[in-house]
Amino acid sequence: MQRRYTARFAVLLVGAWLTLMLGAIDGPTMIVVGAPMVLLVAIGLLWPRTPFGPFQLAPVGSAICFEGDSIELSLALTELGTQRYRVEIRTGGVLLQTLRVESQTQTVAVVFSHFGSYRLDESRLVREGPFGLFDDLVKPVSPTPVKVFPGIEDVHSITRAADAQFAIGRHRSTMKSHAGLEFVDVRQAVPGDVLADVNWKITARTGAVWLNQRSSDLPLDLIILLDTFPSKVLNSLTRMAANYARAHLRNFDRVGLVVFGGTIGWIPPASGRYQERLIAERLLLVKPYETAADKRIDLLPRNAIPRAATVVVMSGLHDRRIVQAIKDLRFAGHQLTVVGPFQTQGSARGTSLAERLTTLIGHQLLEDITRLGVGVVDVKDQAVSTIVGSTRVD
Repeated sequence: MQRRYTARFAVLLVGAWLTLMLGAIDGPTMIVVGAPMVLLVAIGLLWPRTPFGPFQLAPVGSAICFEGDSIELSLALTELGTQRYRVEIRTGGVLLQTLRVESQTQTVAVVFSHFGSYRLDESRLVREGPFGLFDDLVKPVSPTPVKVFPGIEDVHSITRAADAQFAIGRHRSTMKSHAGLEFVDVRQAVPGDVLADVNWKITARTGAVWLNQRSSDLPLDLIILLDTFPSKVLNSLTRMAANYARAHLRNFDRVGLVVFGGTIGWIPPASGRYQERLIAERLLLVKPYETAADKRIDLLPRNAIPRAATVVVMSGLHDRRIVQAIKDLRFAGHQLTVVGPFQTQGSARGTSLAERLTTLIGHQLLEDITRLGVGVVDVKDQAVSTIVGSTRVD
């Protein structure tokens, strides 16, 4: 049990101290006037610390929801005295809700407005002291964590494999499928391309090698590479990654995840609802981690990014190490698309020198990756764009 003195007690303590100081100068009259404050301070300091509790705080039913939803929490106390009690529900240093305790067992609905994994061990049962001078606090007993997944949004696919592999569940065929029959577009060949579908007419007319792009109806091996280097857009990128993975898994594609930043982690590609849950729970643990260490794709095992996989990089291009990783993946022959809110717009007036320099660096980084034939999709920070819509699906 802990004791926390309130602001009212602090005011009374200062008042009592000033009263004693002025009484020593002006006489006993001032001491008589300040006697009530001195008495209340003495009560607050000498009141016995009687232990109480413990209490339990646990979700009613499932401990999983989407951001913006509410979960009912069950509150159970072993004893309830004559003093006033309240419960402060806290997580991560943030006060979510305060409620008055009226009985030994009751239920309260708490709204979780942001995705993440919430541990409720910071919650407190508060027993109010006399005259509101102090609060006695006790922690809950082994609270169950609450997992809040990013809200479901409409996602439109920005890539389709031109060289897919047939796969079922967590197993992949060793034979590659056909390149598809539906013609999509032509593009100029870049280093790392396999020259198996050359458009000879355009190549002869322009003098440069052009390739036909075709879509495949077979399942796609998709790797979502999430840039977790510290940036202000990390939450938006994580939300987009969760929705994009969910959309492709519901389309029976094989999806894997690579967390690339201060720390590196991976989930090999697979399909099914189990893979969806695995990726979602891994994204709940994403946090920025500042480090100056060299980070390269070579640190990943081979099964993290299969050779024929299409890679979608969720990044704001705020760190040159992620740009080097994109180049390494492109030269390894992967089809790449970079998605994120890029800071490439800024006016000469009304902005600081640092902001203008960041804008110029962003332009240069984008030019470096577009020269390699990497597709770029610029979205807004609010994740409402051609890739992610704003319609809520219940």
